[in-house]
Amino acid sequence: MNINKTRITNLKRIILENYNNSIHQFAKSIGRHSSQFYNLFKGDRSFGQKLARNLEVRLNLPALSLDKSSLEETIINKILIIPHLNINALDDYTPISNKIFTLEKAIAEHHGWSIDKLRGLIINDESMSPIITLGSKIIIDISQKRLYDDKIYVLSQNNKIFIKRIFHLADNILYEARSDNIGYETIKFRSDQINIIGRVLCILNKIL
Repeated sequence: MNINKTRITNLKRIILENYNNSIHQFAKSIGRHSSQFYNLFKGDRSFGQKLARNLEVRLNLPALSLDKSSLEETIINKILIIPHLNINALDDYTPISNKIFTLEKAIAEHHGWSIDKLRGLIINDESMSPIITLGSKIIIDISQKRLYDDKIYVLSQNNKIFIKRIFHLADNILYEARSDNIGYETIKFRSDQINIIGRVLCILNKIL
């Protein structure tokens, strides 16, 4: 749908919902002649930028709202925008605003994930191949700190980030962090020796 048709569709919906589908009532309420809008809807004049912005102000609509198609709004409402994990600020996991990941909202809701605690990360090695390969985009829940056997976590130690599959060794005190790729080292640690950033929930778009 082109921008002219999108604006007309949105304005017709507003007139239908708020002005009993009366062009005359609508035009009178904003101090304009109804003929202007009859001509607009017949295609005798274009729905230009100046008119669209002026109507948004008069109708107290958000800027550019007349330019958005209902399909676009539907898609936006179904998508989560997830920020990138800032590995340079591991104390508070501040997101990087210029890097984002997208995920269907229904997936997060189905699994009960904490939406505001989700972060994205791009994998820069092959340590978890073949499950998580180089360049994969993963979603992490930074609120999930409890370690479960055979689950994958993002960890940090001495300012180094790594992704490993975790296993308990003794009394929930000693753990082993393994790579799926046998070419990478296995790390043994106590819970107080390592920083748990969060659990890896999925590869876009693959649930783990």
